[in-house]
Amino acid sequence: MAYSKRIPPIKLVLTIKEYNNLIGVLTKNIEESQNNIINDLANLTKEKLLKYSIPRKIDDDNIEIEIRLYINEAADIISLLLAYVDNKFKEIDYYQLLLKVQEVMNNN
Repeated sequence: MAYSKRIPPIKLVLTIKEYNNLIGVLTKNIEESQNNIINDLANLTKEKLLKYSIPRKIDDDNIEIEIRLYINEAADIISLLLAYVDNKFKEIDYYQLLLKVQEVMNNN
């Protein structure tokens, strides 16, 4: 059987600033998280992004970084972003707002 290379289905293209921000968030999770699961996941994700991300020169002034992700890796990144912002926002119960909106929609 011939070897076939499986390419992750999700393609994320970031600017240098966006890529730096993403790696920065992962670094903050590693440094500040009291949750070992978040800490370990952030460390693993950061290592993967630094190893497998592909910088591409668009023109003389622009570079983009292509990241290929499997669905579970994309979900991990979203979870890590949410963990990072967990203590950054004033707590508002958006779930209760969701229930009210759905109730209005169901009554119409």
